[in-house]
Amino acid sequence: MTPKTLTDALPIVAAAYGRRFGIPVRVGGTQACTDGGVIVIPAIGSDPTARTLAWGYLAHEAAHVRYTDFALPRAHKPLERFIQGVIEDIRIEGELIAVYPGTRRTLDAVVAALVADGSQSAVSETESPSDILGNGFLALARHRYRKQDALASHAKEADRVMRAVFQPRFVHRLQGLMSEIPRLASTAASIDLARRIVGLIEEESQEPPPAAPIQPNPPSETEGDTCSQPESDPDAGDGTEQDDDAQEASTDSPSADDAEQDDAGNGGSANGASTGEGRQDRDEEAEGQKGQDGRKADAGATATDSAPAGNDVRSALQQALSATDADLPEDLFASVAQALNGRNRDPATLLPAAEAYAGDPRSGRMALDRVKGQSAKLAARLQGLIETHTQERSRTGRRGQSLSPRHLHRAGVGDPRVFRIREQAIAPNTALHLLVDLSSSMRAGRDAIALDAAAALALALEPVKGVSRAVTAFPSLQGHADKVTRILTHGERTASRVGAFVQRGRGGTPMTGALWFAAADLLARRETRKVIITLTDGQPDDVHTAADLIERAGAAGIEMIGVGIAVDVGRLFPIAVRIDAVEDLKTALFGIAEQLLLT
Repeated sequence: MTPKTLTDALPIVAAAYGRRFGIPVRVGGTQACTDGGVIVIPAIGSDPTARTLAWGYLAHEAAHVRYTDFALPRAHKPLERFIQGVIEDIRIEGELIAVYPGTRRTLDAVVAALVADGSQSAVSETESPSDILGNGFLALARHRYRKQDALASHAKEADRVMRAVFQPRFVHRLQGLMSEIPRLASTAASIDLARRIVGLIEEESQEPPPAAPIQPNPPSETEGDTCSQPESDPDAGDGTEQDDDAQEASTDSPSADDAEQDDAGNGGSANGASTGEGRQDRDEEAEGQKGQDGRKADAGATATDSAPAGNDVRSALQQALSATDADLPEDLFASVAQALNGRNRDPATLLPAAEAYAGDPRSGRMALDRVKGQSAKLAARLQGLIETHTQERSRTGRRGQSLSPRHLHRAGVGDPRVFRIREQAIAPNTALHLLVDLSSSMRAGRDAIALDAAAALALALEPVKGVSRAVTAFPSLQGHADKVTRILTHGERTASRVGAFVQRGRGGTPMTGALWFAAADLLARRETRKVIITLTDGQPDDVHTAADLIERAGAAGIEMIGVGIAVDVGRLFPIAVRIDAVEDLKTALFGIAEQLLLT
């Protein structure tokens, strides 16, 4: 078994994503979801496609947690809510890509996978107006403004079908509003754009106002006056109507200048999409001025020659406006979550999320006062032993750069060991994670003694250079297996977290999840030596998964040490210590610390 077997494990990679984005991640259960604070993915096994979806889902939801304002109300109308979601998805992904460029490939791989397996297909004229508008909008927006090449053919077909069903004039105006997507800077701006797009749909779905009747010209008072200018013929077509239509199409469509800027480079803007639409978009816009048969549309063209009849268009738009959530396409990453849920392979929690806990500082200071004396003695002893082992030493050898005056006489008897060689012992370079079992069986004083021992060890190791330590309790404060309680993280001073060292026993013994959490924490550390010490007074809830993880962690170079309180944990841990009285726990931990730092 190699280190890669643990490094590539789903919980380890998921934890790395969480650290990278600053978002807690939990692996386990049967549902992919987020509550706006913690992202959850089920245990999906080793299927490559499922992992592609999982990494993209994590990145996308992390972008939401970081950049979406969840306090703003969502739209009441399903269509507006759908459009708002598409726009906001593109905006927050662009924000994430600007900070973490590598996530572009991760997110794009999700869309490519959905296209490859048919989950994301091109729109068809036979579909309902709500599907055509929803899927067409998604394909056009993601291809043009997220530059997702997997949707290129989908976007082209969406443009054609939408022009055929909703008329080119409406599509031009819609795409004119869509061209604002790359410049959106907030969730509020996404909401406003979605509202204006729905307003456009509502406007186009209404009957046009009746045209004012043409009044006959009254007789000219200057009739017969050869100096007066001739009256213009009101029935003569001067092209004004065509000019107005052309001007409106030009106003609603993205400009050619913007498109030229887009051709200059796809990565020109901070969110990965430039303000122009690109050469392909200009070609598509030009085609919008042609009829369905490819001929140039003109004022005299009939509805059947160039576009559907006005009543049909208004009816289609009204159907889209009245669509329910069930009528509209599913949100892209909601479908990803469904796919992940369907691939769940292990309902057990694998990687718990860490819950914050400050505790009672006053009680914590009292606990700290109890352990300061013994902790100070251990700190002094450890520091002295470390200094003794790391101080410079010298020996003699056959080769070197300087002679040893005390040993020059050896040359007279043919002994070549007259060179002085200086040696520097290596200082500790260790990251340690202490797991404290706070199951219900640890009540009646055991919990307090165990936490006092943890506090004493953390305090004693604090001044030791080359040593980093963290302390975590399991299960959660409510006794749940899906979370652990963070007591101390690497680099924190023990005095600043004293309140967290005062807790009570609760729940069962979900040791597997706690071990995954500690292993993920240590694998992210740069120290060469990594150690997990687990304090427990009973068997894990799942002995098989705990034993498997301990073996894998050991193969990955993590030293696994178990301290059993009135229980033998030698069958689980390769290095095991048993104490029969909880009062001896502090002494046992101190002895382990000395052995770790001096060997």
